[in-house]
Amino acid sequence: MSDERIEAAAIARGVRRYLERERAGGGAELLADGAARLQAEGPGTRGAAVRGSREPGTAERAAGEDGGGRADAVRAATLVPGPSAILLRDTPSIESIFDDESNPAGLAARAAIASAALPVLREIADEVCACTKCGLHSTRTRAVPGVGAASSGIVFVGEAPGADEDRKGEPFVGRAGQLLDRIIQAMDDAKLIPGVPLNRDTVFICNVLKSRPPENRNPLPHEVEACAPYLRRQLAALRPRIICCLGKFAAELLCGAKGSISGLRGKVYRYQGAKLIVTYHPAFLLRSPSYKRPVWEDMQMLAREYTSD
Repeated sequence: MSDERIEAAAIARGVRRYLERERAGGGAELLADGAARLQAEGPGTRGAAVRGSREPGTAERAAGEDGGGRADAVRAATLVPGPSAILLRDTPSIESIFDDESNPAGLAARAAIASAALPVLREIADEVCACTKCGLHSTRTRAVPGVGAASSGIVFVGEAPGADEDRKGEPFVGRAGQLLDRIIQAMDDAKLIPGVPLNRDTVFICNVLKSRPPENRNPLPHEVEACAPYLRRQLAALRPRIICCLGKFAAELLCGAKGSISGLRGKVYRYQGAKLIVTYHPAFLLRSPSYKRPVWEDMQMLAREYTSD
C-alpha cells in the first residue's frame, strides 16, 4: 500500500472514531459534511485552508513576536509553507481528528517508537553535521541537529541556533534555553501530564535551521529550504503526539499559516499525524516577561491535547 493510501486510511479511521463520539453526543449531523470533505480532499489538499507564507516584516517585528527574539535581525524571510498542516479547531474544547494510533501518548505506548527513532535521529544528525547545502556551513562553529528523545511524544521546534548553541552544538542552551528548561520543569512539577516525566531527556528540542545565522539574523528562504527536509525527517522518525512551535518561523513552516503569534496561538493544528500548537519563543519572553502567563496557558493546552483523543 502506498504512503498516501496508508495516510488516507489513518485519516478515515480518525474520522470514524470522531463521528462515533459525536453521534453518541448528538453532534454527528453538524460534522458529517466537514468530515466527508476531509476524506474527499485527500492527503494532498488538507492544508489548503491554512496554507500561506509570511510577508517580509521589519527588524522591530522580527525582534518581538516575529521570530523568537532576534533583536539584531535586519531582514525577514518568506518561509516555505508546510505541506500538510490543517487547523483542527479554534478552541481547545472541540474534539479533534488525528491519528492517535500512529502518534500515541504515554511512555509505554511510545517505547517502540522511541527505540526505532534513535538510529534514524543519529543518522540525520550525522548528515546535518556534514551538510554544505547553504552558506551557513562556512560560518558556523558546530551544527545543531537537536537533542532529546521520542519517549514522551512532545517536540519543541524553535527558529535557529544562537551563539551559545553554535559553540556547544546543542539547541536551547543559552538564556532562552534555560527559560525553556524551567518551563518544561514547571510542567513536570505541576504534573500536567500524569505518568509522563518531562525534561530534556524525554522531549525532543530542535530548530528550523540547524546552523547559526551570522549575527543572529532571521533565516533566509533558501536556508529554510535547505534545512526543512532534516526537520521533517526528524518529525517523521519521532512520530510526536504533539508539536509545540516556539515563535513565528517554526509556526509558519509547519502550519503553513501566516500571522502574528498572538493570532496563531490558542488553536490546534495537525502536522502529519500529530497535533501542533504555537506559542511565543522563550527569547521573546526574556524581553517581555508579561507574556509568560499566555505561554503557561499554552503549556496547559498542550497537556490537555496530549491526553485527549
